[in-house]
Amino acid sequence: MRITGALKTDFKFQMKQGFYIIYFFLTIIYMVILSMIPKEFKNIILPIIVFSDPSVVGFFFIGGIIMLEKLQGIINYIVVTPLSIKEYILSKVFTLSLLAVIAGEAITFVSINSGSVNNIILAIGIFISSVFFILIGIIVVVGCKTLNQYMVKMVPFLMLLIIPCISIIDFKFSYILTVIPSVAGFRIVYGAFNDSNIIEAIGLITYVVIIDYLLLHKVEKIFENKIVYGG
Repeated sequence: MRITGALKTDFKFQMKQGFYIIYFFLTIIYMVILSMIPKEFKNIILPIIVFSDPSVVGFFFIGGIIMLEKLQGIINYIVVTPLSIKEYILSKVFTLSLLAVIAGEAITFVSINSGSVNNIILAIGIFISSVFFILIGIIVVVGCKTLNQYMVKMVPFLMLLIIPCISIIDFKFSYILTVIPSVAGFRIVYGAFNDSNIIEAIGLITYVVIIDYLLLHKVEKIFENKIVYGG
């Protein structure tokens, strides 16, 4: 019941802040842009858009959400409520990742023949990639005192996580970069559009899920030490 209440609160907050409205209009914009791209290139360009936008949306939003709740003093009250720190983090992670999946699937639906896409693999790929980026975003934001500071600090993190994704073009030893969770996530999303080997997809999904699980425990400790009890 605690986590259910937290999920409802976060959904309401995101609706109130216009997150879903923003992505409704972004989907329309992407639909117009992708309609001008030749069909033979969509299976390359669309995965890039779906991964780089919806999959990373949580990274942008989580910093603003936590900074706002820090300023409002909401986070300080976690220790005196039945809600645990892990439940607080999981609620943010789940709601923002669900938003990423909805946005990614919507962009795909209006841009390409959905029958040619493995929507299950796509949804899983977007979700677990979003979870990874959100957790990294929390690690970045805990050391920030202002939203501007967060915006500056997140740029090198995004570059380090996104640029290696060029390994999808398969140059020599490029697959080694798949050890980076963001690259593994992108390969899952890309494969959903390009008939990837199901065994490979399952292996990549398992790898990113394990990384997300370990990262969640790390983030929980960092959040507790630096924000809740560290002021």
